[in-house]
Amino acid sequence: MVTLIEALAAERAKRQQVDADNSTRLQIGRAVLEALADRLNAEPLAGWLFVLDGQVIRAFRIYGGAREQVGTWTVDEELRLVTGDQMTEWITSESWARVIDEAVEITAQLIVDAETPRVAKPKKVAETEGAEIVELPPRI
Repeated sequence: MVTLIEALAAERAKRQQVDADNSTRLQIGRAVLEALADRLNAEPLAGWLFVLDGQVIRAFRIYGGAREQVGTWTVDEELRLVTGDQMTEWITSESWARVIDEAVEITAQLIVDAETPRVAKPKKVAETEGAEIVELPPRI
């Protein structure tokens, strides 16, 4: 039989452990984000700015005096670097260097995507199949 005092002590200990784990996760995430920001800013890239803002790295494209945010890097709850729909492998003491390298490569893709002019995509056949052709009267 468990007493209320025992259950209360166990619950408090569990919550303290969860808080400690969350704090550790934030510290690891911050350290990895700092390392990534240092790597991205190691060689200045004309027209690009990478800013560490708390637990986020913001990637800005600068053109014509304006800044456009084109992406962000964050650390998810499973300790992976995430940008958009892409993520790295899990951050461990053995993998952190690979994670930083992977994030740099993904950032290069993000930059090239942002610099590539967007071409209007042709409409899919499915989108036009139900369209009705209407003949207009001649203009006079």
